Amino acid sequence: MARSEFIVQLAEKNGKPESEELHRILECAMSDEEAQFILELPALPADVAAKLSMTEQAVEGKIKDLAQKGVIVRSRKGYRYPRDLGTLHDNILASAPQYIPEGMEKLWMALYEGKQWWREIGEGLASYGLKVLRVIPAEKSISPDIKLLAYESMTEIIEANRDLISVRNCCCRVGAKKCHHPVDVCMQFKRRAEYDLFRNGGRKVSTDEAVSVALQAVGSGLVPTVTNVSIMDNLEFICFCCGDCCLVLDPLLRLQKVPDVLAYSRFEAKINAETCNGCRHCVTRCHFGAIYMKPVGGEMKAVLDADKCVGCGVCELSCIPGSITMELVRPPEHIPESVTGPSAIIH
Repeated sequence: MARSEFIVQLAEKNGKPESEELHRILECAMSDEEAQFILELPALPADVAAKLSMTEQAVEGKIKDLAQKGVIVRSRKGYRYPRDLGTLHDNILASAPQYIPEGMEKLWMALYEGKQWWREIGEGLASYGLKVLRVIPAEKSISPDIKLLAYESMTEIIEANRDLISVRNCCCRVGAKKCHHPVDVCMQFKRRAEYDLFRNGGRKVSTDEAVSVALQAVGSGLVPTVTNVSIMDNLEFICFCCGDCCLVLDPLLRLQKVPDVLAYSRFEAKINAETCNGCRHCVTRCHFGAIYMKPVGGEMKAVLDADKCVGCGVCELSCIPGSITMELVRPPEHIPESVTGPSAIIH
């Protein structure tokens, strides 16, 4: 089947002009007329209106419509088509459900699994040589005697952004549908929240509701992650990730490159073999394979592989006999003031 020249040109911007899978995604996401319109961006509405014989009002309405669909994003130069394929994926699948075309999830998974886009993502992230994301611990897993730093505390990050917080669906779990974890938990602040609300991709929430969402997310076993910086103003989101669906964790786990990209929290799990009852809840909850069962004194007990423990505390929350504690093992200097990396993550 002959492809529209406009669709092919957009795929070329993503570095995949010959990809049948990407062509199908774009054809599902937009009409040929919309693809032609997008190719004129970024530009002033007046310039687009003159070139396409439209009114400026019609151009502005079309921009809002395409932003709601996630096929254009805001930039310093104006609205434009995202060259980064991950940004396109995230924006389309983080849109409000009514803006996501039927079957879109399967088309993305055909590219991700069928053409091993997952490998391209993982190797690309690892190539930066920087830990661009950081795990923050589930606060209820930390002893009250330990004072968390502001930038490693979910509640303090939320409180610092109380003026504008949005929550939207996790694009990764919407797309992959491989786990039972909650979807409506992806938390945005500042410019990200503002953009979410502009395109109706998320809903504005209060500080109390945001904290409730965060507690629900970690309680279900999701791992909270943020940009790996210690400057509060640079923390514009909290993601709640799983190893099954996350387009960061899943590729890194498959390639065994988690430590190359993900900074561990300042904490590490410790397991008391004497009180462990061998229930295996912690084993099934750990996304990183850091806990396994081993015969200890004639009984099967949970054992920690410290090299794989990211310090999220999810295991501690599930430990019925209270055999797991989270110990502080890294200094404040573990968290840098700045980091560079993909625009989809670093702001």
